Order: sequence, then structure tokens, then C-alpha cells
Amino acid sequence: MTRRLVRVTLCCVAGILLVSSAIAQEKSKPEHYAATWAVVGGSAGGSTIQLDIRINRFNTDQEIKNFADILVEGGQDALRRALEKEDVGQVSPTGRVGTQIAVARKKKSGGQTRIRVIVARNMSVAELRYSGRSVDYPYTILELIVDENGKGAGTAIGAAKIRFDKKKQVYEIESLKHGTAYNKLLNVYRYN
Repeated sequence: MTRRLVRVTLCCVAGILLVSSAIAQEKSKPEHYAATWAVVGGSAGGSTIQLDIRINRFNTDQEIKNFADILVEGGQDALRRALEKEDVGQVSPTGRVGTQIAVARKKKSGGQTRIRVIVARNMSVAELRYSGRSVDYPYTILELIVDENGKGAGTAIGAAKIRFDKKKQVYEIESLKHGTAYNKLLNVYRYN
């Protein structure tokens, strides 16, 4: 099992946790997506999971600013407690009960739409009891990139850590990864 640290500058994290005036979240009707999560590496490498992603609403700039402030002031544990109370949609394996979405952001650029979702991931009793390394990675992060017809691809981080380095003034996303590549989201499409 390896881990990879991905350092993300303030402007890159804007789509996930920070306010950006260029990313005004529009009030829109709920959106529904399907995707195939292709697991790369680890003991589950080579397997696929069909996902159902339902977004009821996108977070406002003020909500994102509040989450960023919580992370800076209270750290990852405080952020997780705050995100566990949020419910802007649901991610679930097709045909099964899923997990509520805490953060959903959407940005249109040219002919593409980029949707980023953060979930406070469910952890098993055994995982929590034995306090393995994965407990320190309490988030799942998905990014969907779709064209004007609602079709595309994306990436997924199954277990992630989010923190703010006060010294460098940089937000960091650290991924507990299996293998050498991010998991892929394939055959992403939006239901009309």
C-alpha cells in the first residue's frame, strides 16, 4: 500500500473548498449522473463498480468559505464533523444504499462542465476499531468532466485527507492510494 501526496495550490482547490468569484453556483434543478468506477491497483485492482450520483443542489460560495474556515481553524477532524451534517445529494453503488454528498461544485468552461463532489466516507466498524492508516483518510473525492451532451469521464480518490498548511498557506489533498494511478471514472453520463 502506498500513499501519494498531491499538493494543490490555493487556486486549484477553489473548485473544492474555496470561494472563487469565477465559480458562481447557479440555482438549478437536481442532476443525476451514472459512472463506472474502474479500480486501479490494490487488492481490488481490475474491478469496476457502477455508481449512481444524484446532486440535489450545489453548495453556495458562502458555504464553501465556511468549510475552508473550519479547516483552517479546526483541522480535518472539525471539517469532517461539519461535512457529516451536510446533505446535498447521494453517491451510491447502483442498486444499493449510498452515502450523502457533503460538497458539490460545478464549473463550466467552454464546452465542458467539471463537477467535484466530496463525501465523508463510511468506515467499517473493523476499520475504526483497529485504527488502520485508512482512518486518517476520511473523504472520498470524485471529479466528473462532461461535454455539452452530458457524457464524459473523470477521476476518483477513494480515501483522501484534506489539510491546510498554515506555514505555506497551501491546501493539500493527500490520497491513500493503491497502485500507481488514480482510479478512473468511465462512461460518465447525465440522465436527462
